[in-house]
Amino acid sequence: MKYTKGIGILVLAVLLMTVGLPVFAETAPKVLMIEVQGNSQVPSEKVLGEISNTMIGETLNASALQLDMQKIMATGYFANVQVNTEKFFDGVKVIFVVVENPVLKEIKISGLTKMKSEDILKHFRQKPGEVFNVVFFREDLSKALKAAQTEQGLFIEPRSNNLSSDGVVQLELVELKVGKIKFTGLEKTKDFVVRRELTLKEGEIFDNNQLKNDYIRLMQLRLFDNIEVKFEPSETADALDVVFEFAEAATGSFNFGISYTQSTKEIGGLLTFSESNLMGLGQTLSLDVNISEDEDEIRFTFQEPWLDDHHTSFALSMWNSDAETTSTLSRWSSDSANYGLDDLYDLDLNRTGLSLSFGRPWKDMTARIKFNFERNEILDYWAHDDETETSLPLSAFDLHSNEFWNNSVEVQLVKNRLVYKNRYSVKSGYQLMGSYSVAGEYIGGDFDYQTAMLEGKWFHSFSDYLVLATRLQGAYLTGTYPDYDALYLGGSNRLRGYRDRRYSDNSTMELIGTRYVLSNTELRYQLPFHKDMEIVLFYDIGQVKNLNNENVTKSDYGFGIRYNVPYLGMIRIDQAWNSDGDSRVVFGMQESF
Repeated sequence: MKYTKGIGILVLAVLLMTVGLPVFAETAPKVLMIEVQGNSQVPSEKVLGEISNTMIGETLNASALQLDMQKIMATGYFANVQVNTEKFFDGVKVIFVVVENPVLKEIKISGLTKMKSEDILKHFRQKPGEVFNVVFFREDLSKALKAAQTEQGLFIEPRSNNLSSDGVVQLELVELKVGKIKFTGLEKTKDFVVRRELTLKEGEIFDNNQLKNDYIRLMQLRLFDNIEVKFEPSETADALDVVFEFAEAATGSFNFGISYTQSTKEIGGLLTFSESNLMGLGQTLSLDVNISEDEDEIRFTFQEPWLDDHHTSFALSMWNSDAETTSTLSRWSSDSANYGLDDLYDLDLNRTGLSLSFGRPWKDMTARIKFNFERNEILDYWAHDDETETSLPLSAFDLHSNEFWNNSVEVQLVKNRLVYKNRYSVKSGYQLMGSYSVAGEYIGGDFDYQTAMLEGKWFHSFSDYLVLATRLQGAYLTGTYPDYDALYLGGSNRLRGYRDRRYSDNSTMELIGTRYVLSNTELRYQLPFHKDMEIVLFYDIGQVKNLNNENVTKSDYGFGIRYNVPYLGMIRIDQAWNSDGDSRVVFGMQESF
């Protein structure tokens, strides 16, 4: 702190004190009285209360005087302290002569551009009219600058401060800027893939909250196992360099397998390939081929997360499947009222489809629109309980056609504030999603129906290893739709205690409907000594308004294991017991939500 017009500082006071000490005789006199002079605003009692080394009745000691002078200066109210002595009877009177700081009139702040002076001034406890206190000022300034960092994300440093004799404090502050932004650890990922996600720019005012959001966004790319952010002194004046240290994840996976069914003598298999950082560009490419007794499917997906400077994303998906499914055939009959869940038929259904999706940031959310075009063809069908799979003629049920289009347009809004601790695991945050899909003849489809869905996910960390995860989801379906596309509450990603095939038995058929609400809760514990493994306890509960117009509530509970396998990803195994008294083991990839 600098003062004008001869106001001293602590070091100067000590020097003056040393010079001003009286010369004592070889036998030092006793202290018979202690007095304070020079104060007008600060009570003498407050000064005397700081004197604890120089005691009445004890021998005068120069070291004790120095310590008491330092304690008086440490109160912050004084610009200088000297000590004098006067002969007093057969001893001495010790006189502490103080020079008070001026009465505070005003604190004037300069140099701020992004933060208001009022946000700094509100942390100062001293009011105009009080004696200026150096200690209070220093403590309050430190508190204000720390609050600026934690609340507004700004790194602010004092450049200069002066106290005039009339009590005006001139405080100059500087908001640190961003120097160089540096990346380390990027071996595959291109620099621009990371840099385009950053809102923090070189040369701009440093905003730590902005940096935290950039960190969250980079982890949401799910290209990295970890990101460390460090600060370094910058060659640029009043700036900090930011260093991102990346640990890249294994983003490519390849898997294949062969199966043989002895009863049918059929050979099946699967082949999957996925890469979520294609050529280091952040693009996603996947190919899935699955051949089994009940289904043959091939699916291709490509996603470009950054199509233009407006952060427009694009996704393309194409698929073809030939699967055995179950239906009431009610949607194709001219007399659909006569068909219910007691009249089931197995279909050999072929689906060929294409979807195009475009997304763009909107405020603090992401808006997407998706176009789905799918051609469905019933190749064959037979009674559900017919083990011989005897084909039935189309004319038997007066079907309108065995070929139809199921096209739709979907709009979606997503607010993603999930914080990932690695590529697979969420440690905190939330995600909100709402979607609305319309299918109709005006886009070339043969069905008119609408689907709406709302979903929220919340994650709370109790420690570095223990996370509570919850999901709430609601869906609504109305209109004329293919009945095998009706909503289903069961399956490995909803009520995992019930089979994925909706017509497996009476308990699963009860879960087919037009609307439902679902709650999933998981307690996830990552093993400290084996961070690739996670133990999970879960509870799922949901209610569906089913096709019989009944409100049915089902639940399940159990435990599971998650294991991160290189080049395969996270493998999920859950043991579930449902409310109907059955148990089921669920295998899957990735978390259930």
